[in-house]
Amino acid sequence: MGDGEPAGATTQPRRPASIGRVLVAAGGARLLVLPLTGLSNLVIARLVTQAVGIDQFGVVMLVATISQLLMFADLGTGAAVATARAQLDTADSVAESGTADSVAESGTADSVAEFRGTTLTAIRTTLVSAAVLGTGAGLLGALGAWPWLLGFRGESLASSLNVSAVLALSAFAVALPFALGEAVLRGGGRTHEAVLLQGISPPTALLLTLVFTHVDAPALAYALVLPLGALVAAFCCAVRAWTVDRASVQGLLRAVPRRRRYPGRPIAATAVPMFVVMVGLPIALQSDRVIIAHRLDGVSLSDYSYAAQLYLPLWSVVSIAALALWPHFATGARDGAALRRGWLTGLVILSGAGVAIAGAYLVFAKYLINWMSDGQGSPTWTLLFAFAALMVVQCAHVTTGILLIAPDKLRFQAICVVALVITNLPLSWVMTPVLGAAGPVYASAITVLICQLIPGVFVAARLTRKPPVHSTDVVDA
Repeated sequence: MGDGEPAGATTQPRRPASIGRVLVAAGGARLLVLPLTGLSNLVIARLVTQAVGIDQFGVVMLVATISQLLMFADLGTGAAVATARAQLDTADSVAESGTADSVAESGTADSVAEFRGTTLTAIRTTLVSAAVLGTGAGLLGALGAWPWLLGFRGESLASSLNVSAVLALSAFAVALPFALGEAVLRGGGRTHEAVLLQGISPPTALLLTLVFTHVDAPALAYALVLPLGALVAAFCCAVRAWTVDRASVQGLLRAVPRRRRYPGRPIAATAVPMFVVMVGLPIALQSDRVIIAHRLDGVSLSDYSYAAQLYLPLWSVVSIAALALWPHFATGARDGAALRRGWLTGLVILSGAGVAIAGAYLVFAKYLINWMSDGQGSPTWTLLFAFAALMVVQCAHVTTGILLIAPDKLRFQAICVVALVITNLPLSWVMTPVLGAAGPVYASAITVLICQLIPGVFVAARLTRKPPVHSTDVVDA
């Protein structure tokens, strides 16, 4: 057996659920933890503002969220692992059908080997990526380059900003291999479990904030609370994935350093285009703080940070719910009508949710930001409407993005994301002095609509009109 596979390794299959059911399960799990997440983020923002002042709050949050620009650091391995895990359940379902037993058992064994080999390659890849990221962050810190990269010239912040940026990125790097646990849970139809475990992150960050406040920590020490909270959550997901798929992943860690004996499986067909997508999206959509830091003042950056801190948990409800569709689309529907029905159902539900969430954001954002900032923040209605528009556009696109996860469709998405980056950054740079902190947000809404939503709908409509295909022809992990 290859890839260190134990004899008789199997994974308990999970029956496919309806589109509505998986969306409700994942979205409901996110809604369940959202009050705790939102409350934790509100209290963190208030405590940090009281500790460092509004002028430095934006700097702290810029460093704390710098890893959002590096979500590609897993090099697309999570997508390959999730797809391989989803196809493992498909093979188990075929084996349970009782038809062609020898073929079904062979297919199940091959799927287990594929899943193990894919996961093994992913672990090795993320370990290398983590080492490179940590080393690169440390080198930039040693050269004193972080203040310049982040748009700050003040000597008073230079030293502490270098240290905090290195530590924040190091925590993010350590979390990379553990984050594969979320991909395993997602591919196994357990997105709701991953959501609940990831809900540990904000309370952990709040606890660390309280500790730092108690010990009167330096201002930029608060930039570490979010990355450390995410690290704890990633570790919990990895532990849960191991307990769920223990038989299939047994012995993988021992096989990691033994590359010749356990070579793993190729994942480039899925990982490379996903890597391009994951490089482009953060650059296009998470670079707003950097642009504002270069083009506007610190108060504008703080106002943006308050508005974004409210936006991100709300957007996560829809984006995480959409991830629950991964097993359904990754394994491929048996007929075009079912695939089209699943796509349209997800499109309608999540687009409607986006409109509702955007409306709620506009109603409550002013009041919540006033409390978060201890009365010091004053985001404009232009900024709030920009985030509402971005919410609607992103929610309308997210189902299509999950549908198009076959390697050839991922290549199409990669092209769209490259176009997004090429258009978004210059537009954000130009619009920021004109519209203030709302400029890059409006630029994101416009470019996502033109570069992702519209072309994605055309391709998805054509894909779902195609004749039936077998699931193994749809996606190759």
